[in-house]
Amino acid sequence: MSSEIHKYIETSLEKKQNLFNASVINFPSDKKLNKTDILNINTHDFWNIDDESNKDQLKAVTGICFMLGVLVIIGLYSNLV
Repeated sequence: MSSEIHKYIETSLEKKQNLFNASVINFPSDKKLNKTDILNINTHDFWNIDDESNKDQLKAVTGICFMLGVLVIIGLYSNLV
C-alpha cells in the first residue's frame, strides 16, 4: 500500500516539475490592418441564388415560397367563406 502511495507521489512531483520547466511560446506579432482596406467592399464576393451552382437551392426556396403563398391564399379563402 505504501509503495502505491510512493509511486503516486513521484508521478505527481514529475508532473509538477514538467509544468515548471515549460517554455513560453512566442506568438508572431499581429498584423496591423489598414482601415481603408476594411471599408472597401468587393462586389464579386456576394452570394447569388441565381448562380449555376445553386440550382437546387433556388428550387428549394421557390418551393417554400410557393407553399407559403398557397397556404395563405387557402387560409384567406376559408375565413371568407
